[in-house]
Amino acid sequence: MQNYLLPPRIEFGAGAVQNLGEHVKTFKCQKPLLVSDAGVINAGLLAKAIDALETSGLPSATYSDIEPNPTDMSITHGVEVYNSEACDIVIAVGGGSVMDAAKAIRLLTTHEPPLDPYYADVGGVERIRGDMPPLICVPTTAGTGSEVSQGAIITDTSFNTTDRWRKRAIVTPFNMSNIALLDPGITLGMPPALTAATGMDAITHGIEAYVATKYHPIAEGVALQALRMLSANIQKVYHDSGDVTARGEMLLGSCMAAFSFQKGLGAVHSLAHQLSTDAPIPHGVANAILLPPVMEFNFSYATEKYAEIARALGIDTRGMDSSEAGNAAIDKIRTFNTELKMPIGLGDAGLDKKKIPKLGADAMLDHCHKFNPRACTEADMVALFEAAF
Repeated sequence: MQNYLLPPRIEFGAGAVQNLGEHVKTFKCQKPLLVSDAGVINAGLLAKAIDALETSGLPSATYSDIEPNPTDMSITHGVEVYNSEACDIVIAVGGGSVMDAAKAIRLLTTHEPPLDPYYADVGGVERIRGDMPPLICVPTTAGTGSEVSQGAIITDTSFNTTDRWRKRAIVTPFNMSNIALLDPGITLGMPPALTAATGMDAITHGIEAYVATKYHPIAEGVALQALRMLSANIQKVYHDSGDVTARGEMLLGSCMAAFSFQKGLGAVHSLAHQLSTDAPIPHGVANAILLPPVMEFNFSYATEKYAEIARALGIDTRGMDSSEAGNAAIDKIRTFNTELKMPIGLGDAGLDKKKIPKLGADAMLDHCHKFNPRACTEADMVALFEAAF
């Protein structure tokens, strides 16, 4: 028996953030905890959310000590603020790190700390209940789609598997926000490098989800449409930050790609999760660099699907067989990486090659590769790191 979960309420359009107070009142809540980070505050984006709440006569508290890779320690501090300020709803205003942190904070407002029992790799999904406060997400980037995903990626500082911290996932249907406000106007100020990294993150989500091994035809259809929208607009928004229509298409495409990874992800993410804590390399950049070699690794196991991906990426595949079309899809990703000025390899991005053996071992601990179309060994993970170096 398959259980397919559709996304929460999604409100899309320029100015959507202005309706924030109305939505808070719909839940009969009185004081939100706004979860954000310094970059969002400095860009003036959090102020838009605060203004919307004040217009509705709602006070709020703010917690903004969220790292680019949020740790369990920052989650604990966020819960302390939630409780001390007597909040009754959580609002995330930021990118994937902020939204993931907000999910984990929300969890510990009603579940006994620490986070350790709730991670996916120890069967945490069975321990997570639905009795949590409402969550509203206002994404400020078009990349992670965390506003509709069931996952939250947290850097665990207590779980030393080799000689450092590592990322772990909290996965539950209850992680989905109650409302996602997709306001393309919020993303207009994104600089080109962030636009590129988050856009390639979303494209990686769509590709990995489409070829993942779970049976979820709904997610497959959504993944292909997401790839059509993302591939048609990523170069536009990179070269013209003020194109609000293209920004909107990227924001929706990112959201759709994230919904599609209910079907699973793959080896790219198991590898990339190690790099953001150990290099550090931004997650979207790591995904962009790793995606072509992982697609080549998977090729004979997913040739027909890569051919479909080629068509979704806008490639004219008439006259091509499946193998030629699939290879064209890989070439298209490399073309994106070149035009978007991604580093030419992990070494160029800052990885110390001496760390690769340990990173390969750690990648096997990550749950994402379990749904990769080709089974992975530790030796495979090391070889993929080296191929992307």
